[in-house]
Amino acid sequence: MMSVDGDGVTLSLDELMSISSSGTRIASQLSDGWRTGVHLSRRKGRGMDFAEVRPYANGDDIRNIDWKITARTGKPHTKLFREERDRSVYVLLDLSVDMYFGSKRQLKARMASMITAAISWQALKNGDKIGGLILNEHSPKLQEALSYRKGVLRWLKQICDSYNQGLEQKPDSLSLLPSLNTLSKVLRPGAKLIIISDFYRLCNKSCLMIRHLRKKHDVNCIQIYDALERNIEGSGFIKADNQQALGYITDDPEFISDYAKVANFRQFELEKKLNSLTCQLIGFDASKPLTEQL
Repeated sequence: MMSVDGDGVTLSLDELMSISSSGTRIASQLSDGWRTGVHLSRRKGRGMDFAEVRPYANGDDIRNIDWKITARTGKPHTKLFREERDRSVYVLLDLSVDMYFGSKRQLKARMASMITAAISWQALKNGDKIGGLILNEHSPKLQEALSYRKGVLRWLKQICDSYNQGLEQKPDSLSLLPSLNTLSKVLRPGAKLIIISDFYRLCNKSCLMIRHLRKKHDVNCIQIYDALERNIEGSGFIKADNQQALGYITDDPEFISDYAKVANFRQFELEKKLNSLTCQLIGFDASKPLTEQL
């Protein structure tokens, strides 16, 4: 099997196909509900499928009383329902400009694409439907959730094509909000949404939309970051676009310390915000091998 890191920049469909074995380990770090595909909820309530009738108990919804049996037996009885849910998994994959950064090993956008592929293969293995939306400089690419191999391959090809377009043409810095709005219109109740991004452009309106989506769906966030965004190692200049020097860091412990403090505060604020919005937040460092982080 080829390395999941490759050269750290280019990405092929073969590589997205080869990472299927990592899907289980990534999925195990998500919520327990991930492991189920088409399943029946243990929660009894108003749903699609009738389950049984039993004597009324304190706390039961009076709207579910079976009046025919109640009249026949002289004792109140209530209907129980079993909600059948067809689990759909959607991934919002951020491939905007800030994701095309990497200090070593690979770009954040590349790792995000590989993790999306692993999740997709695991969803297929579980019998779940998998689909998603790719955020890039062009019109967002939305794929409906499908539960067969050809559908996953079509989805992975869209990821590969979008990623490589971002390498050739510098994408814009985009907000998550339009993509979240789009997904809110297609997600069925009970679906799982996994947002994969660095979340550095998370605006207040996006937070409100994620909070709204949580009312009907499971929402997980996977943050992709680079070690240089948190701490400086080594010596020399920090440069932007290989041109402008931003700071001289050799033998300057004060600068390194201040940089780490600002970065840590930024991450602390981001995690506090995301943890209030999502079922679970998981982070991956693009500058380290994916297999070491599983």
